[in-house]
Amino acid sequence: MITSAPASSSSCSRRPPAEETFRVRRIIRTTRDRRGRRPTRLLLLLGAVAILPAGAQQGEEPAIEGVITGTAPSRVALAVPPVVARSGVPATWAAEIDRVFRNDLEFSGWFGLLDPRGEGRIAAADADRPQAWHAVGAAYLALASVEPSADRLLLRVRLHETSGGAVLMDRTWGGRAPDDLRRMAHVASDAVVESLTGRPGIATTRIAFVSRSGPRAKEVFLMDYDGARVRRLTTTGTINLSPAWSPDARRLAFLSFLGDKPSIYLLDETGKVVTLRPAGGELNAAPDFSPDGNTLAFSSDRDGNSEIYLYDLASNRERRLTRHPAIDTAPCWSPTGREIAFTSDRTGSPQIWIMSADGTNPRRLTWEGRYNESAAWSPEGGRIAFVSRIRGRFEIVIKDLASGRETIITRGPGNKENPRWAPDGRHLVFSANPDGRYAIYVIGDDGRGLRRLTRGAEAFTPDWSPIRVR
Repeated sequence: MITSAPASSSSCSRRPPAEETFRVRRIIRTTRDRRGRRPTRLLLLLGAVAILPAGAQQGEEPAIEGVITGTAPSRVALAVPPVVARSGVPATWAAEIDRVFRNDLEFSGWFGLLDPRGEGRIAAADADRPQAWHAVGAAYLALASVEPSADRLLLRVRLHETSGGAVLMDRTWGGRAPDDLRRMAHVASDAVVESLTGRPGIATTRIAFVSRSGPRAKEVFLMDYDGARVRRLTTTGTINLSPAWSPDARRLAFLSFLGDKPSIYLLDETGKVVTLRPAGGELNAAPDFSPDGNTLAFSSDRDGNSEIYLYDLASNRERRLTRHPAIDTAPCWSPTGREIAFTSDRTGSPQIWIMSADGTNPRRLTWEGRYNESAAWSPEGGRIAFVSRIRGRFEIVIKDLASGRETIITRGPGNKENPRWAPDGRHLVFSANPDGRYAIYVIGDDGRGLRRLTRGAEAFTPDWSPIRVR
C-alpha cells in the first residue's frame, strides 16, 4: 500500500490531466481472446434447442439506460438447483455460495437459469435428475454441494447434459469459511462457463478504479468484478488517476501527483511501488501496458504539447512516437501489439486515430461527430469502444473495424466515460453520472444487462483486469 504525507497545495490545486487534455482517460489493453476454436456444445446449441430469451437484470435500475441493439440474444437454458449443504455445513454458507454462483452464471450472458424454487415445475425430489429437467426445456444441469473436510470446505459441481444425463464436468474446490465462499463460487462458475463455451469466465477478475477520499484526494481502489469486496490500494492523500492493469494482472500502472510533478507509478500485488521517471515534462500520463507487458505507452507534454511515447520497463529507455503540433494522448495498444489507437485533435477536434506501433502510418478512425475520445480495443481485436459527444452528452460507442459500423450502447441523462472491455469481450465497464455523481457501471456489448457497481463516494476511470493465469 502506498502511503505519504499530505500532498502539497500546488499539486492538489491542479486539475486532473484527464480534464486538461480533452478529458481523455487512459485506455487498457485486455487479454486477447483465443482464436480458432472449434464450436462448443453451447455455441452449437444457440439457435437450436433449449433456448430462453434474455431477461432484464433484477434489482435497482439506475437512471442511465442501455441501448438495446438488434434482436434479443438467445441464452441456453441451464438448470441450477439450490446448492446443497451437507451435514455440518451451515445453511447460510451454502446460501451465500448459491447466490454468488447463480449471479456469476447469469451475468456471463450465456445462460437462462432455471430454478425449481422459481419455476415450480420440478419437484424437490427430482431436482438432481437430468431427465426431469430435460422435460421442461433445460439443456444442462449444474448440481452443486458443499461438505466439510477437516478445517476446510469442499465445493463440488457436476455438470450434466439433460438429454442423456452425460457428465460433462465433475470438479471440486476447497477453501476456508467464511473467507473463501465467494472465491469458491467464482471459480466454480468460471469452470462451468469454460466447460460449455470453451471460453474462460470472468468471475474471478477484478476492477481497479479511482474514488474520492476526502475533499481533495482521489485514491486507487480495487473491487471484484461484481462490485463486491471494495478495498483501497493507495493512501497518498493526493490525486491518483488512470489505473492500468498489466497483461498478467499482477501490476497496476497509474498516474499520481505524489511527487513534485505528476509521474507514473507501478504497484505490484505485494504493495511494492516503483516510480517511473520519464525524462522531462510537467505531465506524464495515460499509461497503457503493451500486450507482452514489457512496454508502457504514455503521453507527455515535455515538448510543449502532448505526444505519445513508449517506455521500456527493462531498460528504462524511451521512444517518441508522434510528432505533431496538435494534442496526441490516451494511447491504447491493439491485442496484437502491432498498432496503437489514440486521441488527437490534429484535424481540429478530438478524434480516434490508429498508428503502427512504431509511430508510422497514422490514420483517422472516427468520422461521425465532432468529439470522440478514449479508445478501448476489444480483446479479440475486431472492435474499438470509445466515447462520443451526442446531443450534448457523452455516450459509449462501439465501432466494428471490418464493416465500419458504429453502435451506440448507452443513452439517458449524464455523461458516460472511460469504457474498458472485460476480458471476455462481451461486457464493458465505464463511469457515468446520471444523478450528477460519478459511479462505476457495467454493461453488455449489446447495450443490455446494465448494472451499477459503486455507491457512495464518486468513482472514476475504471479498468477491468485480464484473466489471471494461475
